[in-house]
Amino acid sequence: MSIMITVNNESLQGEIQPPLQLEIFEEHCTLREIIRSRIYQDVTEYNARKRARQLCLIPPSPDQNHSEAVTENQPQLDWQLLYEQAIKAFGKRSYIVIVDTRQVTQLDSPILLTPESSVTFFKLVPLVGG
Repeated sequence: MSIMITVNNESLQGEIQPPLQLEIFEEHCTLREIIRSRIYQDVTEYNARKRARQLCLIPPSPDQNHSEAVTENQPQLDWQLLYEQAIKAFGKRSYIVIVDTRQVTQLDSPILLTPESSVTFFKLVPLVGG
């Protein structure tokens, strides 16, 4: 049984991004599994958007949208590499994670999720690369 949960991103600088929906395949999971699912979904969607731009019948010229033209020439992101970086950043306390109303401090602590669950990634310090 899969569950759709809400994921929020916030930072000490007051940045709040729009929430996103994340599919988790087990209601009993760990923070490590939530982070893995989050990174996998983010990277898959990013790579798909980039691929969709490359498949355009008439791609934008560099003078029409310079940032997209530069992005198209970059390689696909590797979700496993980014997952490893996210796990290391969690270990260095670069961000904290709050599931519903409690902070989860251990990657392998059991977590019970419901469709009403909310997971907030709260960035404490700027992460390398964004």
